[in-house]
Amino acid sequence: MASFNSTSVYLKTKSSKTNRLASIYRVPVSQVHESYYFNQDAIKVIVYYYAGSNTLSYKESLIASIHLTSKRLILLSQSTSIASPKLNHFDTCEFQLADFQSLKIKSTYKKGLQLNIKTVRNENIKIDITFHNKKDANRRESLKEYIKMATSAMLADRARNVGTAQPPTVWTQDVLPSYREATTNTSSIAPPAYS
Repeated sequence: MASFNSTSVYLKTKSSKTNRLASIYRVPVSQVHESYYFNQDAIKVIVYYYAGSNTLSYKESLIASIHLTSKRLILLSQSTSIASPKLNHFDTCEFQLADFQSLKIKSTYKKGLQLNIKTVRNENIKIDITFHNKKDANRRESLKEYIKMATSAMLADRARNVGTAQPPTVWTQDVLPSYREATTNTSSIAPPAYS
């Protein structure tokens, strides 16, 4: 499930090319052994989730940033006022990639992206992301690819750690292991190129 308003953040400053004044923005505090794959600000985001007895709830931020790491998908409100008057506003929203069971991504409109997530606890979450700037269309495609990469890596790691009771892993062309991984993993069948 989404974890709201619990992510540790710190403030950074960024100088504008056209103005001498620096702007302040928020970034998540890194966890141990965490790598950042993607950061993007100037987005609007709405998180829909089923809470309790299949009751649909939602939280949103009109000015936010998205951060994808090797462990988490993080949404941070970037508004100038931390205490929003809206009841459904969130300050931070965090998802552990290890909780993802499945993920479907689709582009919406000209500046949007929708993530449909099913977690290992059978929770359904939908994230609607709208990029504020039209020039960010290429970044939208990059985000899609990075999310696919990060979740595929997490699912592969989960499959490796399940135990020896699982049938041998059969590698496909889309998910080839490293040479060391293929030749030392006793619970897998090495692809023909590595045998």
